[in-house]
Amino acid sequence: MSRHLDVASGGAVSSPRLGLPPFPTGWYVLCFSAELPKGTVRRGTYFGRELVLFRGQGGRAAVVDAHCPHMGAHMGHGGTVVGDTLRCPFHGFCFDADGTCVSTPYPSGRPPRARAEAWPVVERNGAVLTWFDEAGRPPQWEIPVVDFEGHGPLQRHIWPRLLSHPQETTENSVDFGHLGVVHGYQDVTIESPLETDGPHLTATYGMSRKNPFLPFLPPIRATFEIHVHGLGYSYVKVRVPAQGMESHHFVFPTPTDGNAIELRAALAVKVPDPAQVSPALALLPRAAAIRVIGELALRAYTHDIEQDFAIWENKRYLQPASLAEGDGPVGPYRKWCRQFYGASPVPAAAGGAG
Repeated sequence: MSRHLDVASGGAVSSPRLGLPPFPTGWYVLCFSAELPKGTVRRGTYFGRELVLFRGQGGRAAVVDAHCPHMGAHMGHGGTVVGDTLRCPFHGFCFDADGTCVSTPYPSGRPPRARAEAWPVVERNGAVLTWFDEAGRPPQWEIPVVDFEGHGPLQRHIWPRLLSHPQETTENSVDFGHLGVVHGYQDVTIESPLETDGPHLTATYGMSRKNPFLPFLPPIRATFEIHVHGLGYSYVKVRVPAQGMESHHFVFPTPTDGNAIELRAALAVKVPDPAQVSPALALLPRAAAIRVIGELALRAYTHDIEQDFAIWENKRYLQPASLAEGDGPVGPYRKWCRQFYGASPVPAAAGGAG
């Protein structure tokens, strides 16, 4: 496993406003699977590094440092996929998914030092992820596979740049108090309290809200079963019994340059009887009805997330915070977060209501 970080900032903070080390350890989504067809090359800045993603003709996704180790060309600008390799646009050196230079146009063969820095990659639940660790440790946990049986297509949305941090956005999953104030949920209850197991955090909430499909009807009740795997990967299973509806929701905050994140959200819905959601949907073919439900659900989901943007982009990270009883387990969450910073300094976790 390659040691893939040499960040000059070391223990630098993302900004004076947040005061958190910018790049926590964990798995992070660099793109949705659908954004990386076979033969595609993508580039981006993540964890303060310029990276290139590519998918070979065999279907394997790969991530390597952007600059060719031969003479420094940026392989995201003009690089091409040849078979299962990435071809540098400058001299035609080809690198496989592990960063090995497998061919050059020169009869002398491959220089021994021409090896691209490859990053660990997994593809899970419709997304391509890479592992980041400031100390260069190999992956310390796995991302579980979600069962999409019976669900409609994965609906996706991307916000390319948001001035925030993965710990801040993920904190919303335990910030019980903001659910009513910011998002308008009513009768919010804790169905299962916060539990942590290493890098995994889970809790279940129940709440009521105006029916997004038939707003003139009484509010609908839903449960949100939250699973957080590190700070870059959150999965929520939502159940709406009155409509016979279930859905998988995902939130993926990925740090970019130390000041911002790239944020992705996705969901897939499971609806045995679309007419139970709205009688009008009975007029559509089933596949079309499921697609409409998914699109409307994504619209509501992204609206909820965007309600937090002005707060995330302008708040300060207070540590210790003056937590109150109704805040939910914010203090325990912040203590749990400390494991993702390795040797980097991070403010001591606050206590408070749990």
